[in-house]
Amino acid sequence: MGNHPSTLFTFFKMRIYCFPILFLILFGTSIAIGQNWPKCYLPSFGTFPKSVIQDFDKGYLIGGQFITADGFPIWGLLMKTNINGELLWYKSFGQYDDGTGIFDINKTNDNGIIISGATKITDSWGDPFIMKLNACGEKEWCRIYAIGQNRFDATQSIRQIPGGYIAYVFYGNELFSSDKLYLYRLDNNGDLVWQQQYGNPDSLMAGAEGYDMSETSDFKYLISGFCYYPDSGTVNPKYLKPLLIKVDSSGNVVWEKAWDYISGEIFHGESFRSIIDNHQNIYTSGRHIESLATPPGDRPTMLITDSVGNEISYHDLVPNSWQAVFFNINWFQDSTIEIDGGWGMNPTSDGQIAVFKVDRNGNILDSANIMQSVYCFSDAIVDHNNKVVLTQPLHDGNHWRTNLWKLNSDLEYDTLYTHPFVYDSLCPHPITSDTIPLDCIVVGIDEPFQNPETGKLKIYPNPARDVLHIEIPQQLKNETHGPVFNLTTVYHQWKSAILEIYDLFGRKMYSKEVLQAEKSLELDVSGWGRGMYVVRLVYNAHTVASAKVMVE
Repeated sequence: MGNHPSTLFTFFKMRIYCFPILFLILFGTSIAIGQNWPKCYLPSFGTFPKSVIQDFDKGYLIGGQFITADGFPIWGLLMKTNINGELLWYKSFGQYDDGTGIFDINKTNDNGIIISGATKITDSWGDPFIMKLNACGEKEWCRIYAIGQNRFDATQSIRQIPGGYIAYVFYGNELFSSDKLYLYRLDNNGDLVWQQQYGNPDSLMAGAEGYDMSETSDFKYLISGFCYYPDSGTVNPKYLKPLLIKVDSSGNVVWEKAWDYISGEIFHGESFRSIIDNHQNIYTSGRHIESLATPPGDRPTMLITDSVGNEISYHDLVPNSWQAVFFNINWFQDSTIEIDGGWGMNPTSDGQIAVFKVDRNGNILDSANIMQSVYCFSDAIVDHNNKVVLTQPLHDGNHWRTNLWKLNSDLEYDTLYTHPFVYDSLCPHPITSDTIPLDCIVVGIDEPFQNPETGKLKIYPNPARDVLHIEIPQQLKNETHGPVFNLTTVYHQWKSAILEIYDLFGRKMYSKEVLQAEKSLELDVSGWGRGMYVVRLVYNAHTVASAKVMVE
């Protein structure tokens, strides 16, 4: 892994580790292992954390998976701790060795939990799944989306929105495919309302991929990720670059930006997670690849992008690092920023993971070196009490371990809370540790995209004499071609659409509101003039299906 992953042909993604080897650098305050932190969970098992959030009762929820020593997922894992990080209960998901993993967790308005990730139940590589739990940690509904065989697909992010949920789903197509980005819109029962595919028509872009999805205050969504793109004015080679995509509540692209030039300099790197201020400026954790610098290397960086996708600035917080990354970024309550990750100074030494406090201009206000390790924090939050809570996978030489760290806003270890708290009070009975089977509804998700008949009107006889029969499609499909992304949207749920028929002079001969529950209708065309007519189905002001029919 000594080559830099700058170009299309030398690719590397730091999904599990920070980097292979890191080096200790005292870039701030080094803090000794605290009396209470970190916490290590289920030491008799191999576990790997992916996500952490705070529960309503000031405890913490950690999502991840049980995992073999060599990194193969076994089944999903959800843990609940108290405010001091002590384990209260845990749930496993699926059956042994079905490869289930939880990648994202969030609370719901009814104090339940929405979880998402991947499972190998329907595909030996992995298919996305989403599950809703109630306040007792019991399953309410679950969906597995059977996409395609021999390809890793996963639900990376899930958020509750009015009337249901929005999910960012990664499709593991070949490395340089530009068809990896999908959004799913679900109703409150987990049924698909629509799914949207983002296919990039820009022939210069390759491998566009998202890592995380954030909500904006104006009810839009921001996907942070990376792609391969040439430097401005060239065609090849293609370099790894941060990618930001802003979409509206209907999934339509507002803008996309592959970072290119900033302050007169070419920029290469990746973006991972983003936060947004009250002016809609975007602050993103990532890495800055400087293969031509002296010395060459990666710098852990914070990117700043304005509300319409223009590059504003970047801030490398560790100079001269050999390989580095920032995965997580959060707001403190005083509007300063928590950002964390790790770095190394050369290919042959150990390294450092750390937490920084910076202002909006990237100035370091405080920092704390946590430990020498090759493993970054997989997720981090600033909780309701302004404490930094970070979860981290560690390998002890035999097993993977889930660690939880907690710091105060001065980046010192949090103290022990001695007064009592009541946990899981919304559940009428104690929550026990057990296994939740993934006996989910399996949804064949890829068929509407692959089947050219999806969303088409069926009209017969053609030509017609007296009666015309029209079959209404149960799924509607709309394709929009634009300069940024080609959007293909499949509507699984729709209340009504408008069926219209025009003659060749543009005169409207017929119009009727049709419901999804209607399977077909019959029209008396015996009084129509002989000639060609155009039938179209209109939904959300777009023609989603059309056909021509001859009347004799």
